[in-house]
Amino acid sequence: MFAPIGIKKSLTQIIEYELIEAIRAGKYLPGSKLPTENELCNLFAVSRTAVREAIKKMSARGIVQVKRGSGVYVSEMSIKNATETLNLFFELSSDRGVILQTIKTRLVLEPALAGQAAINRTERQIELLKENIEMTKNCDLNDTNKEAELDNDFHKSILSIANNQVLDLLLSPIFNLMPKFKAGVYAKPLEGELVKKKNMMLKHHENILDAIINKDEQRANNAMYNHILETQNNFTKSLK
Repeated sequence: MFAPIGIKKSLTQIIEYELIEAIRAGKYLPGSKLPTENELCNLFAVSRTAVREAIKKMSARGIVQVKRGSGVYVSEMSIKNATETLNLFFELSSDRGVILQTIKTRLVLEPALAGQAAINRTERQIELLKENIEMTKNCDLNDTNKEAELDNDFHKSILSIANNQVLDLLLSPIFNLMPKFKAGVYAKPLEGELVKKKNMMLKHHENILDAIINKDEQRANNAMYNHILETQNNFTKSLK
């Protein structure tokens, strides 16, 4: 099934690549068992060390599961597993360029979500958004972590109206990154900057909510776009 590997190549990387390609091609289905360590050594004509390292890397990526005393199995890929992997990526990322790219992604996706929310929202969902805004207003100005959490909850509530698992997969880890973004932007706020920032955020949220209440798809889209655009501008300024 697998061709022997030349000694000049990176053995671990190529074994990992070949196994993943075999999984993608459907040769090993989710839940199925991979060949044993000895069988892989013979198939690739390599040592156990190279095979073990490749399996270790695949296990760390969540592609396979190592069951002691049983063998190595292809992981059951799910929305939850994929989300956890993305969450870990964003949590460990210290690249401000990644943060800027995530904001740009929000600029593409979230306005459409707000427009959809204006069409599909229920009265209960409107009440939840209203409650969120009131809690944000009453949040202690210096409790930036709580404020960031409430801000995320507002956007997650709008996302939940879409009831789309793929959008949850894409956006939930991005929302989880936002507190990290805010910590960078407002790490050393100027006098009055926190008040200004909070009032502006509330104004944007109120504009979005008003459009959703009135079932105005285009206005909700525009209001969210303006909100995320200002977020992008604030972050860009913090990079200078």
